[in-house]
Amino acid sequence: MIPLPGWRDLTSLRRTRQPTVRGALARPRVTALLAAARVGVVVAPAGYGKTTALTAFPGPLCWLTLDADDADPQVLAAGLALAAEPLAGGGAPAALLDAGAAPRLVAARVGDLLERTGATLVLDDAHHLTHPQSAELLSRLLGGPGQRTRLILLSRVPLTLPELTRLDAAGEVARLSVAELAFTPQEVSALAAAQGLHLTPAEVRSAHTLTEGWPIALRFLVQAAVQGRVRFAALDDLHSDAQLGTLFTYLAQEVLGPLDPALRALLTQSSVFEELTPDLLQSVLDERQAGQLLDALAGSGTFLTRTGEVYRAHPLLRAHLRAQLRPEEITRLAARGAAFFEATGRPRRALAAHLQAGHDTRAAELLAHHGRDWLAQGRTHLVLRSVNAVPPAAWTPTLYALAGDALRASSRYAEALARYAQASPLDRALGEARVALDTVQPALAWDPLATAARLMDAAGQAGLHRLQAENLLNAGQLADALALDPELIGGARYCLRSGNLTAALRLATRAAQGETGGERAARNHREGLLLLSFLQALLGQGAEAEARAREGLAEGVRLESPFVQSLALARLGHALLIQNDLTGAAQVYREAFEMARGVAGRLQVEPLMGLTVIAARSGDAGSANVQLQDALERSSGDRYMAGLLMLSAGLGQLQGGFPEQAQARLGEARALLAGIGDRFGQGAAELALYAAGRTPELAVSARAAALQYPSLLATYSLLSPFPERAQRAVLLARLGEGASTEEALALGAVGRALGYAALPRPDQVPGFEVDVRVLGRLTVSRSGREQRDWGRAKARDLLLLLALHPDGLAREVAQDLLFPDADPPVAERNFRVILHALGQVLEEGAVSGTFLERGDWLRLRPSPDLRVDIQAAWAVLGSPVGSAGRLTELLALPLRLAEVALEGVQEAAAQYVNRLSDALVAEAAAALGHGDSERAIQAAERALMLDPAHEPATRVLMRSMHLAGNPAAVARRYSALTTALANLGLSPLPETVALYRALTEL
Repeated sequence: MIPLPGWRDLTSLRRTRQPTVRGALARPRVTALLAAARVGVVVAPAGYGKTTALTAFPGPLCWLTLDADDADPQVLAAGLALAAEPLAGGGAPAALLDAGAAPRLVAARVGDLLERTGATLVLDDAHHLTHPQSAELLSRLLGGPGQRTRLILLSRVPLTLPELTRLDAAGEVARLSVAELAFTPQEVSALAAAQGLHLTPAEVRSAHTLTEGWPIALRFLVQAAVQGRVRFAALDDLHSDAQLGTLFTYLAQEVLGPLDPALRALLTQSSVFEELTPDLLQSVLDERQAGQLLDALAGSGTFLTRTGEVYRAHPLLRAHLRAQLRPEEITRLAARGAAFFEATGRPRRALAAHLQAGHDTRAAELLAHHGRDWLAQGRTHLVLRSVNAVPPAAWTPTLYALAGDALRASSRYAEALARYAQASPLDRALGEARVALDTVQPALAWDPLATAARLMDAAGQAGLHRLQAENLLNAGQLADALALDPELIGGARYCLRSGNLTAALRLATRAAQGETGGERAARNHREGLLLLSFLQALLGQGAEAEARAREGLAEGVRLESPFVQSLALARLGHALLIQNDLTGAAQVYREAFEMARGVAGRLQVEPLMGLTVIAARSGDAGSANVQLQDALERSSGDRYMAGLLMLSAGLGQLQGGFPEQAQARLGEARALLAGIGDRFGQGAAELALYAAGRTPELAVSARAAALQYPSLLATYSLLSPFPERAQRAVLLARLGEGASTEEALALGAVGRALGYAALPRPDQVPGFEVDVRVLGRLTVSRSGREQRDWGRAKARDLLLLLALHPDGLAREVAQDLLFPDADPPVAERNFRVILHALGQVLEEGAVSGTFLERGDWLRLRPSPDLRVDIQAAWAVLGSPVGSAGRLTELLALPLRLAEVALEGVQEAAAQYVNRLSDALVAEAAAALGHGDSERAIQAAERALMLDPAHEPATRVLMRSMHLAGNPAAVARRYSALTTALANLGLSPLPETVALYRALTEL
């Protein structure tokens, strides 16, 4: 007797195995999208990495690949049971089937099991769930309201399942399609790098454009490049490399095999065109059913996508299919398409069709007519690809001028000039002038502008005047520029060069808004973000200048513009320089200089300016002089930049401690900038000259500069006389000596910005800063240098006492604490000695009493030039729980006071430890309340470093580690607490024990 088949005979374990792909690139972006919802629905054609995107999915994963047999609920239930068996308790669904349970009960049990174990079930080829009884099992699997069963459905065709509609409305479904699965340019670069290929941004763009991010195609493309079968540099021209079509062969049969012959023929013939519409196919192929056929292709899971009324095939599919057409057939179809596109007003499509049809002259005419409009829209790559596709024999002088414009927009200036040389005389002159304007080389623009003026008709003179006015602005001839084009007065660059920084900042901020993203051409030195960064550096806004420079650098990478990238690096160098990161600034200045090679020598001026300042500040006069002269030679007639170079070089010498040498350059800079009309630059030079020479006759102009441009002293800016706040304060105090009452009030605002209550007097500003540290180790630093000679050891003890008593200490009390056993006369004499020694440590070179208040009452006098770490620590400890930045500041505080054997110090040390540990625990609890277990763990662990027996800290830490999914760490921390308490003869509180049991029993 033949036994009846069991439920295991209805399916196969093979279907429950997750496919694996060797060398798959991790897709954390895609994984995060899928993990963010209860149900993930992924619909995409073959090769889009639906399965490989799940290789790093968090938590246990069960897999079931469906087929047509799963329309039978018994078969589907059997597959679900097999898929769930590896889970803890996974035998329960199988036991139900063994007992003859209904499929819907098995599905419900699998759903319960998935929820209990935190596993996710993946159903591949989920389009087989269309049977009504299969849909019922899916509903049972997902469960009712409140159940959290996690499911991912993979399909090549759209899924229309009733159960998904309900979950969609509840916001529990994440839907991913080709748009989300396609590789980003960053992922293209990472994929290539994993194979040892380091692509340029242009090569990444070409590969991404060609494949449209199709993962399997990119894998084959990278492999072909590694093997030398494909060159990335040639990818822009799809038609030039027949081998690209073979990249699709691997999947062609899978994609095209199931197609109806009529649909396949339509797809093959239409591969001549990038975009398809029903009216195009009706006109070119005489296909009256074009709309229905295109809809059928788009819905069949092939690489035909629809946007509105336009359909597109994947570029590699088109290349594969086009290779199957005879050349004469391509020519015939392209010619008909070109006529259709021209008749319907689609010049770009008509141009591509004419090129395929061999109508080179007409293609060149269309390109010459529309190319400049495309450039104005930022479609530089389109124009470059198009002009390169036109055979040289069809080129006209107009096309050469267009090619020059496209190359100029791509910062390829040498190539642009070579194209302009073959344009008409007027276009050549205008092209050469625009290259000089783009690269801010006014000396090179005068001759071509003069030639253009002779050749230009009356209608073009207004536009020419604008070019001439911009060159006058670049040359530093502001009055002449404004006379020629009065509208320049409303531009940010004019405001900058005339010294109206307030207006320039407002205009640059407006220009920078919305500048990132979108298709556009690089504006090179006119980039709003980078102009804004420069202005912020001039105003001493270091962090803001750095942020704008980095945004501009990212935009330069996106635009594939070496000009923008080099300029962004130079501006980043300025931002780092005014934040006193000289090492970082020097590095990016050098990167900017190297990137500018082969682009424009003028681009190297700003990096050289920064390197000149750094060399001069370090005392390397030789390097500073060489770099300055190099920069001046490359400034190409730009008097503003020449003045800025001389001013920066003089400032570097002044800041390096060579005021006499600085005066000559500062004087020359003042003359240059005054001649231009740059009031800000002139004021900065006059302020620096006064700082260098301190001559009374310069005080009036220097004071006027400080009043008009207070940021020069209030903060360290690119043109400030000194980077150190204390030195700027000394300069401010000297300027205030001869100020009128009104001027003194205005200068008081600068004093407040420097930390003083009002305009300081010269005897209130020592010219250096003192940093007193009593946390961790007791030290005193002056302007960043630690003091080693204390004169008397007990001077350290006295400093600690005064630091712990910010309101001061009676002289007798301090004396008794330091010399408790000495006779009064001896103690008094010794105390005078150590008080003098402490004064020398704190105030040497300053007026006595600047920091140390003497007399019957001793005190560290509050001053912006004196910082005491314990006082700052008390302020942090006293701030509200959860306030911005408090936890970060607490974590940075040292754990102990310096060890000093003085009565009363131990009590203060214990108070500090207790308050710090309590504050850390409070912040840990607040972080945990916001779901930030990582920060909560950091704070609680630091509190336990102070006190291993701190039960509140341990309770927060155990809850945090439980939330982070680390039960073993919970047990370790509880054990450590019991040991610490046992050493004190104690045991955990009941609430701690109860919490531990609750967490470990979950």
